[in-house]
Amino acid sequence: MAAPKVSVVMPAYKAAAFIGLAIASVRAQTLQDWELIIVDDCSPDDTAAVAMAAAGGDPRIKLVRAEQNGGVARARNLGNNQAAGDWIAVLDSDDAFEPTRLETLVAAAEKTGLDLIADDLLLVQFEALMGEGKPYLGQPGTDLKPVDLPVWLEGNRAGIKTPMLGYLKPMVRREFLLRHDISYVPELRVAEDCWFVADLLACGARFAILPAPLYRYAVRPASLSRTRGDNVYTLQRSVYAPFLKRHAGRLSATGVRAVRRHESALKTAEAFEGFAMAMRAKNLPKAAGWLASRPQAAAYLTRPLAARLERLAGRLGYRPRLRVG
Repeated sequence: MAAPKVSVVMPAYKAAAFIGLAIASVRAQTLQDWELIIVDDCSPDDTAAVAMAAAGGDPRIKLVRAEQNGGVARARNLGNNQAAGDWIAVLDSDDAFEPTRLETLVAAAEKTGLDLIADDLLLVQFEALMGEGKPYLGQPGTDLKPVDLPVWLEGNRAGIKTPMLGYLKPMVRREFLLRHDISYVPELRVAEDCWFVADLLACGARFAILPAPLYRYAVRPASLSRTRGDNVYTLQRSVYAPFLKRHAGRLSATGVRAVRRHESALKTAEAFEGFAMAMRAKNLPKAAGWLASRPQAAAYLTRPLAARLERLAGRLGYRPRLRVG
């Protein structure tokens, strides 16, 4: 059997209630030359059975079971290792593709010689995955928007007021992954997409964003991208030194500065998050210690006021850009 054009990798954990819609959206693609690899990350519910029922015996769909629960990054690595397509696209089990997504992205990427391509997200309510939604980036026009490492890291820097690019779901050329031996950082439980793409860009991947919103992103009342009980910024602290070591001699001075700027912003956000968590726990000495360790984090204290002003503006008719997270 010939290799498919696209391998769709779908990590799944406790997804029995909604994975059927995600699978159906792959089967409805106008580009039919695909395989779907569902990685069951040791779900305690009927995720595997529901997924296979939704597959309806389609030979292009296979289920891979992780030996132990390892999180999204490990599950995607397992799926990528099983992939045989020219391109690898990720689909979360609670999201969905628009019918023309794979055909559109493959055509645009191959026409322009890209190694990596993303589209905009269509933000929809979790309870109405196939309902009306709003574009996340909302960029005008139809032209591809080139992205390099500094642009990518700036678009994922803590504290920016524009939508974070790390929520996008890029499709990558599998040959590029294999040639540069790139995988998700398995220990990461947050921002795994950000650093996967950063590795690709540091290795010279050609990347662009198509403004069309072809990926249906389910927005939940409490985002799964946030890890409750942990300082989400502390979880990323270990990324920077290995990244710079891995790409030593490869990054331009501009690229190194972008990494350092991203790290500095993360440390500031980490300090404020630590302060906020300590205040919620009524641990005033610890809260003060966080602010003392990073005085510039005090600037975040103005944000509650800014949020109140934004809500007031909304009552007067202003509608700010919808953001995730």
